Amino acid sequence: MRHLYTAIVLFVAAHTHAQTPFNDRDSLNVNNLNVRMMVHGDMWFDPFTYNAHCKFPANDQRSLHIASALWMGALDPVGDLHVAAQTYRQAGSDYWPGPLDASGMLDYATSAKWAKLWKVTRDEIAYHKTNVSRTVFNTPLSILSWPAKGNTNAAGKGGVALTIDREMAPFVDLNADGAYQPLNGEYPDFRGDAALFWVFSDNGPTHTETNGVPLKVEVHALAYAYKRSTPIDNVVYYDYTIENRSSVDYSQFRMAVWDDVDLGYYLDDYICFDSARRMGIVYNATNDDGASAGHPTGSYGINPPASGITMIRVPGDVGTTFVPMGSFTNYNNDASPQGNPVLPAEYDNYLRARMRSGAHFQENGVDVDYVYSGVPSVTGDSSECEKANIPGDRRIVMATRSFPLPAGQKERLVYALVASAAAGGCPSVNLSGLNTVADTAWNVFHNPLPELGVNDQTAGLRIISVHPNPAHDVLEINGAQQGATVVVTNVLGATVASAYYDGTGEFRVFLKELSAGVYVVRCVDSDQIASFKIVKQ
Repeated sequence: MRHLYTAIVLFVAAHTHAQTPFNDRDSLNVNNLNVRMMVHGDMWFDPFTYNAHCKFPANDQRSLHIASALWMGALDPVGDLHVAAQTYRQAGSDYWPGPLDASGMLDYATSAKWAKLWKVTRDEIAYHKTNVSRTVFNTPLSILSWPAKGNTNAAGKGGVALTIDREMAPFVDLNADGAYQPLNGEYPDFRGDAALFWVFSDNGPTHTETNGVPLKVEVHALAYAYKRSTPIDNVVYYDYTIENRSSVDYSQFRMAVWDDVDLGYYLDDYICFDSARRMGIVYNATNDDGASAGHPTGSYGINPPASGITMIRVPGDVGTTFVPMGSFTNYNNDASPQGNPVLPAEYDNYLRARMRSGAHFQENGVDVDYVYSGVPSVTGDSSECEKANIPGDRRIVMATRSFPLPAGQKERLVYALVASAAAGGCPSVNLSGLNTVADTAWNVFHNPLPELGVNDQTAGLRIISVHPNPAHDVLEINGAQQGATVVVTNVLGATVASAYYDGTGEFRVFLKELSAGVYVVRCVDSDQIASFKIVKQ
């Protein structure tokens, strides 16, 4: 019997390991925000310690939010509920990294290969464009391994080869043949100055966050940000393409962003909803974050910031006509009727302006779809400031309106994380700075900024230039700041010369020992990157 017991233990251990979620993650840290994403679709926290990782300023240890994820729910043709959500994985995972197969399934082995976030920068793209002789050795790995359709060099976690025969990561298709060919000069297609791409689905090895019936949806996620020394530096975009990979036509489909909005110290937060900007907001209940607890580590102190999530594109938007959000609700970290959801229907209720009990959210005895939709600084408006609520640990669910999602159809959801310093707290919280950042996020999405790349500097930034070109023994760099570095690479991508600028005299790099030919010069300083193709004579 001892041997049988051992075998059973080994089987259980192996089965448990096979269902263990992956903790692979990466951070987007190109501007004033430093945000972490994970391969299961959850974000803004560390899966090992559960500490927040939505840092503002980027080099700070204080965070605006602690966790966020995508929630979805819908009805099938016979009226049965399908739901998918994620919080902290205490109960397990509804989402797993990787795409669904033709039957709408995702096994553990496939998920393990896709447990990766692909990170790429505009500087890598600029270098790739100017490289005149591309090989697998001198092409940036982020570009070479990009998980795009037809890429024979696509690689997943640990460098494992991926075979991709349908649309996945976006790319610039220079020859319009539908296949990604980085060695022919094609490259990832994204906005901003740095981006992360990943794929997750809701019908993987487990569906144990909600224990609901899976939707069999696949999500292609792209997060990106700009660094331009303007309000756009306080923005990170999230662009999701959601595909119904099942054979079921769904009705009453809703998508939502779930967000645990811990702004610094987590027990003195307030929330509100700006319906005009489709923005859920977290701000401080007082002008001194963390004062009630003796300013614990991670609190912002006097004149704290504010943050928001603004929904820029949702299903139903057509051109410049933007539909209202379906609901903005919140729940508490407890087991009350407005507490943590447990059953599938309770998750879905929060998508539809209902508490976990099923009761509709109300204000002054009237059903409402948006909670705290007033302006905090306006007396008589519906805000937590006005109501003098007890501050606390707020968790919000901001959902789209209901829409149909037939089998095989895709929809798109785009939102932006925005932040503003020195917003203060009640009774005189000032959200004008946050509104400016949100408006900037909307404007830039609809009018994308020009790329920063080879010989292409955005107006308003310092201009970095090199001369002479062609060069002989010495190349001068103009416009760089103290601390700037220059790296010169040959056509194979090998570094052949470099220089550091201490801020005095001319900034020069010496080329005398180099053979005649074409080289790429890349200058990096505190707030920008410039790349140039030069000829050495």
